[in-house]
Amino acid sequence: MNSKSRRKKREINGKTEVPIAGNNDAVVPDENKIAAETVNEQLEDEKTEAVAAPVNEELDEQTAALVAAEEITAAAEVIDDEEKTEALMMEETEALINEETEALMLEETEALMDEKTEALVEVMTEPYVIENTESLIFKQHKPFKHKKPVIIASSIILGFLLIGGGVAGYLNYQRSTEISTDLKNGETLLTEAKFDEAMKAFEAVGTLDSDNADAIFGRAKAYAGLGDFGNARTYFEDTLKRITNLEKMKQVYNAYIDSEVNAKIGEEALFALMDRAAKDTGDEGYIKRKGEFMVKAPSFNLNPGSYQGTQAVDIIKGDPADKIYFTTDGSQPTTASPEYAAVIELAPGEKTIKAIEVGANGYPSKTIEGKYIISASSESLLENNISGSWTSRSGSYFYQYYFSNGYVTYSYNYGNGSSYSSTGNYQISGVNPNGTIGTLSVFNVSGYSLPSTLNINCEPLGDNMISINTRGYNYSP
Repeated sequence: MNSKSRRKKREINGKTEVPIAGNNDAVVPDENKIAAETVNEQLEDEKTEAVAAPVNEELDEQTAALVAAEEITAAAEVIDDEEKTEALMMEETEALINEETEALMLEETEALMDEKTEALVEVMTEPYVIENTESLIFKQHKPFKHKKPVIIASSIILGFLLIGGGVAGYLNYQRSTEISTDLKNGETLLTEAKFDEAMKAFEAVGTLDSDNADAIFGRAKAYAGLGDFGNARTYFEDTLKRITNLEKMKQVYNAYIDSEVNAKIGEEALFALMDRAAKDTGDEGYIKRKGEFMVKAPSFNLNPGSYQGTQAVDIIKGDPADKIYFTTDGSQPTTASPEYAAVIELAPGEKTIKAIEVGANGYPSKTIEGKYIISASSESLLENNISGSWTSRSGSYFYQYYFSNGYVTYSYNYGNGSSYSSTGNYQISGVNPNGTIGTLSVFNVSGYSLPSTLNINCEPLGDNMISINTRGYNYSP
């Protein structure tokens, strides 16, 4: 039978073949059509990839942002109507474009945002981009009714996240520039001795970066310049806790030591700081530098201790060219204390003397201290016991002695009304340790009947009576 007269449809394995004229009844199965469509889809995919390449580069840089967008998309699966989807889009967009971002946006940032947003929305709203994005984002999720608005929302949100990253970077750059400018300004003001203004510059850095070691160091130097050495010490110590660079550490220690020298701290504290600087930096130059501030200490000619009777203390210089400053009330001497010029008399009682020697460099020596306990001498005790007027009566006779710091008056009266008197000076000798028994040697006598020797006995004390040459006398106020 002629095959040309038999062009009929036939089925093979459940598929229908359509005869094609002039091709020996060859058939094209439906798979060929599907293959052609697949090629077209691949071309569309390649076109989509070429168009979306710039976007994909930014998406690669914003992995975290893409994850956030996927979470938003996953949440959108529960939304059943288009109005809820649009509400979600507005809510997320408004949250990202908050008041703080609007306030911080500068003119350059706004222009950049407008340009990138328009370009991004234009690309993201193209049908083939939406379809491609849908295949990327929702390949692990079931399709839902309102995919297209959600994809657009996600794309816009991603755009704002990318722009936000640019804004954050710009703001960080601006902050870094402000810090650098304030630090430079503060250092310049320090060299000009404008310490109050320098302090403000470094404080401005602190508001932007409270841990900035350079700003803390700057404040330490400003406090030192203002003479507030206590606060300077605090900020120097804080700076040292924050740095590890040896050269920077040396700069801090050098300024710290200079501040302490100006504060005129004691030699012991200053040398301890220098030892610490040498240990932390490995620079032995700090040990050698001690010699610049080493001042010989003065000394006392009278050793501290207990003495009887008035004493005198002389303070001897370690170097004749130096100056000595002292106190007698136990307080710490400074260059504002009295300058030593003559011996110090020590009366009975307790007294603490402190002294420093100040060299030509203006730095003080270590402080010397002497505590003296002075008790009255036996002579002074006897003088105190006999001081005043003493009288004695014997029948019609009246006798009287008056003693006062080496001067004596003697008088007596007879019953008939006649009287005699004489005066002289005396020197105490042969006194017992308690000053209650002793001898007065009288000299320079004028008048009549004043003995040349008076033997005194004040025992017992407290009865207002003494014995003069064995005669008893009563105290007469």
